[in-house]
Amino acid sequence: MSKKALRKAMIATLSSMESVDKQKHEEILKDKLFDFIESHKIQSLGIVLSMPHEMETDDIIEQLVQQGKQIYTPVCDYKSKTMNFCRFRSFNEVVEDEKHLRIPQDTKDVNNNPEMIVVPGLIYSETGYRIGYGGGYYDRFLIDYTGLKVSLLFEEQLGDVVVENHDIPVDHLLTPERIIDARAKRQNHV
Repeated sequence: MSKKALRKAMIATLSSMESVDKQKHEEILKDKLFDFIESHKIQSLGIVLSMPHEMETDDIIEQLVQQGKQIYTPVCDYKSKTMNFCRFRSFNEVVEDEKHLRIPQDTKDVNNNPEMIVVPGLIYSETGYRIGYGGGYYDRFLIDYTGLKVSLLFEEQLGDVVVENHDIPVDHLLTPERIIDARAKRQNHV
């Protein structure tokens, strides 16, 4: 199956999840993420302003801001196919970009090396490789990123991933059921 077909199937799977089950799993994931951030003493992190079929991140972002964490959200430049992480301050200062993704209104305060980035995706292998949305923005960005790469996902999102040379894996996968040390799994596969 092609990456495009895999993406389409996973979006359909995520969109058809029962809202009560999805919400219950998201609450568990939020708690795991907060514990992970606390245990790694993370003060600055990048995280996406979620789309409807993705795990809802607004509550996470709000709570992290209240805790005094520095939050950065991705802003894409569609012409150069690049991405920067811009400081998030308030939901009152969020606008939509040309592709209707939510971004901070002020994109001048950039930090492309926060301590941790929550990397979105659709399908993940247990070794941290993922199939994203097809733009390659995260893979291009992560080439030079030196911090911790973490993804939040439902168990349904674990599966076979076609790995290409340009793919950059994440370090840890957090699911409602477990935390997978993907970096260690990659080292054990060598």
